[in-house]
Amino acid sequence: MKITINNEKTLNKTLEYEENFWTGKRTIKYDGINLTKKKYNLYEYKNEDKVEEFKIKGNQLVGASITMFNNEIMLERKLYWYEIVLSVLVFLPCILFGLVGGIFGGLLGATNLVLMKQFDKWYLKDITSVLLLAIGLCLSYIFAVLIFNITFPYL
Repeated sequence: MKITINNEKTLNKTLEYEENFWTGKRTIKYDGINLTKKKYNLYEYKNEDKVEEFKIKGNQLVGASITMFNNEIMLERKLYWYEIVLSVLVFLPCILFGLVGGIFGGLLGATNLVLMKQFDKWYLKDITSVLLLAIGLCLSYIFAVLIFNITFPYL
């Protein structure tokens, strides 16, 4: 996820925020200068004449914001309650197939969380969740049957 902001809260300079979904590694540039990491969520901006600290709250799944120059800037919105419920509903039926289903359900549930932020209309979110649920159930069933047949070939 890469976000670029340039407005009054950033003092009309470009703020670039990039976060890797899988590793969580963050790269932040302000006015073309890479910020140095001081702690887990604290970054330091050094210019010729001043030093400023930027504090990051959250991540791309739960919503991210940055505090800089005594202003809080929303980078990524928080998930709504129904988006979390839809993602849990993608995961839950898949665990009926055990470990294999849990893996597929977890991956598709996390994918659903990411996709929820891409759509504005509620019906697109519902359709996406139902499709991911169907894909998860089909994959869980197919792989569970294959593993069962490999493990017990004479049944």
